[in-house]
Amino acid sequence: MLQNPFKTYRISAVFFFGSALIITLLIGLLIMIGYNRTSDQIEQNTSYYQQQLLNELSKKMNTSLIGVEQTSNTAAKSFDLLYARLQEGDAYEKARLQSEIRDQMNYVVFGTTILQSIHIYSSYPFTTDRQGPVAFLPMSRVSEEPWYGVIQDTDSEWLPEHVIETNSGEEAVISFARKVFNNSNQFYSLMVFNIKVSDFKQLISSEDNSSNRGLLDAANKLLTHSGNGELLIQAAAALADEMKKPSGSLRVGNQFYVWAKSPDSRWTLIEANSWLEMTEGTRHTARLFLILGATTILLVFLLTLSLSSRFMKPMNLLLRAMDQYAIGEKKQVPGDYSNEFGRLFDGYRRLTERIEELYASLKIQHQRQREAELKSLQMMINPHFIYNTLDQINWMAIESKQNQVSQMLTEVAGMFRLALSNTDSLVTVKEELAHTECYLRFQKVRWEDRLSYSIEVEGDAWQEPIPKIILQPFIENAFIHGFHGMSRAELRIRIWRQEQELHILIVNNGKALDENWRSKPRKRGGYGLKNVQERLEALFGDDYTMEMRNRNGEDSGVEAWISFPLNKISNEEKGRTDNVENRDH
Repeated sequence: MLQNPFKTYRISAVFFFGSALIITLLIGLLIMIGYNRTSDQIEQNTSYYQQQLLNELSKKMNTSLIGVEQTSNTAAKSFDLLYARLQEGDAYEKARLQSEIRDQMNYVVFGTTILQSIHIYSSYPFTTDRQGPVAFLPMSRVSEEPWYGVIQDTDSEWLPEHVIETNSGEEAVISFARKVFNNSNQFYSLMVFNIKVSDFKQLISSEDNSSNRGLLDAANKLLTHSGNGELLIQAAAALADEMKKPSGSLRVGNQFYVWAKSPDSRWTLIEANSWLEMTEGTRHTARLFLILGATTILLVFLLTLSLSSRFMKPMNLLLRAMDQYAIGEKKQVPGDYSNEFGRLFDGYRRLTERIEELYASLKIQHQRQREAELKSLQMMINPHFIYNTLDQINWMAIESKQNQVSQMLTEVAGMFRLALSNTDSLVTVKEELAHTECYLRFQKVRWEDRLSYSIEVEGDAWQEPIPKIILQPFIENAFIHGFHGMSRAELRIRIWRQEQELHILIVNNGKALDENWRSKPRKRGGYGLKNVQERLEALFGDDYTMEMRNRNGEDSGVEAWISFPLNKISNEEKGRTDNVENRDH
């Protein structure tokens, strides 16, 4: 599971490596995008301009090649007319016709700049001028020529680059071969118009002769080329499907191919170049950008390291001061910062001052607590003294046969025992009612049959927690104020639980409350009810009910209503039982 680096590693390391990584990625992304876009732009520009160039060259080449074909057609017709007469005349006439045919063919060669020579294959035994551009060869030799298969099944065809014998030695040429037919449509002669490869290459090659360009026929067969022929053959094979279009470009691996067809689609000029050579300048620029990027990244690293060091310096000072802090030993932190660090330092100083104050206050409080504990130990003797004293008075009342006094002392002792035997603020309903019954039995001795009371507890409310001595103030007020001057007193106590609330209802038949009884000053009493209200508010806030109201109807008197939530009493409050005194200790 990946961990949050801001929660695990040092802030200086996260800041340094995070900033460095983001900047490195951004610079690398910019270089990569720039290089790719530049390469694409180079490819588009190169394709466009080379296609334009090849289109121009194709037009120029097409004009020359069509001129050769038209010249060959005219020459073939002239040759056919003279050749027919050559078969009928006498020896003188035949000699004259041979000379005329040779002169006409010479005129054709001299009149067509691109032509190098004409080879005429026939069965007639022409005499050949070795110094002239026209050579007459026997018809039987045609089948021995390496290009014979190309012309065998067609009337005319361009022959791929081949070598012929000339006065100056072997010469590389490309040729246009045209068959000559008689009136009976019988093939009897073959005329081959030769073009020097060097002259033809001037049409298609670049000025520095560094390009790889080739001329393809309609069948995508390489007729001639400049540069690497094998590369152009591979290009023709790779572009077999693509060259159905008039022109276009394609990059395959390290090779970039461009082609353009002639207007009549009979020839195709193709060019192949090395993509690495074309983009050498771009790659040089990219290397320069890489060097600049690496330098920038290094400078960014140094700058980030410096910033992170300066950024973390005040943090480290604050951490060191916190680690070395001890009570009474103040560690000085810088006071010349006015930014967020200054606020941190000021907060740290105020915090340490507050800690010192609290520590001093705790020392005083601890001293007071020790004194209170000693006083508490001394006061633990007081309940024993009260119990023992009441016990002695009770025995004296018994010996004097004062039974009512004895009973009243017994109830008073019980009330004190229950009130002082548990210092907790909460007791069970059962314990609270035991204390209340002691007080009622005490009053019963005085009122005798004139007092009647009942206590009703519903369900399992006996064990619910209740604030200590919460019932006695209401009952005591009833005897002091409500029952004063009355001949008979009645009191009912009802306690029940409803969901998460405990409800207490105390009803008496005493005198009604005055309208302004809450604000009316009293000579005595009233403190108990106020104490109950303060304790309920301390325990439950505003989430409690304490009301006293006059009863209406036939049953006159006063009723007190108390309710509070049980779920707001914590387990700690329920579980404390710090007995001051009981039978065991």
